[in-house]
Parts: sequence; structure tokens; C-alpha cells
Amino acid sequence: MSDEFVEIPDYIKKLIESGEAIDEIRIDGEGDWFHNGVKFENQRIINFFNRSIRKTAEGGYALHYDNFTYPIVVDDAPFFVTGVRFEGFGDFETVHITLKSGVEEMLDIDTLYFRSNNCLYCRVHGGTMKAKFLRSPSFHILDRLEETEDTYYLTLCGRKIVLQEKVD
Repeated sequence: MSDEFVEIPDYIKKLIESGEAIDEIRIDGEGDWFHNGVKFENQRIINFFNRSIRKTAEGGYALHYDNFTYPIVVDDAPFFVTGVRFEGFGDFETVHITLKSGVEEMLDIDTLYFRSNNCLYCRVHGGTMKAKFLRSPSFHILDRLEETEDTYYLTLCGRKIVLQEKVD
């Protein structure tokens, strides 16, 4: 995935600025895609969308493919963790996550956090994007949760990672 920002085309920016309605493409808090409120059912389109998310220069998100860029609404996170796999043990352990796009990458355990919605999040794609753990992979990670009087932490990769709440 490119680290570069994409630009929303000027003609779409002008439509938005003028208040003219444009078709809304939205990804909800569970990773489901919608077009003007109607849920996408075609898995090939969904897979394409999941692979085509990029950040815009303005701080939003867009679908970007070749020369096509279109703004999207992201309710929570643009990426979703659908699987977790542990390899090794202790200091030699690695944690691999699978994203809804089908991409697998090593989890940067230092980017784990939770939000007041009791969901677990991390950063993916080299720390450039936020990802939300879906329920099953979240439980898989939280199986390693321990607590003291005032601290929650996870033991991963031979380290105790303090799990902190973050507002983003």
C-alpha cells in the first residue's frame, strides 16, 4: 500500500462544496459497505473496496484505483482485523493479523489500544492506518489480558504491553 495521500478530484470537491448531493459510499463500524444506505452484497466488489482504501490529503478516506478516486465515509476504522495467528513463544513470538482485505501482516504490538466502545484497535500498513479488531480476533488477543489494581496489560512477544484507552 502506498504511503502517499490521494487527492479527491476537483469536480467532486466542487459538488460537495456546492451542497449538491453525491452518492455516498460508507463503511460502517463492523466493516460492512453501503451505497446510499443499501448494503453491498457482491463479495467481489467488497473485496475490491477493502483493497482500495487510501487516505486523502485532507485527512479523510477514499477509494482509489488507477486514476479513479472517490471519497468514502468511514464510521469507525477503515480496516478490520479478521484473524490472529501466534508463532513462536516468549521473546521469539510474533503475532500475525489478517485484515478484511486478505492482507496479512505482522502486528506492531506497540500500537494496540482500546476505545470506550470496548473495542481493540491497532495501526496497520506501517502505522499509517487504523484497524479495528472484529470480535473473534479481539477475543483471541484478549485471551492474554491480565490486570493489576489499576492497569490492564497483554503479554505478547515476551513483553508486557500496557493496554491504554485512546481517543482518536
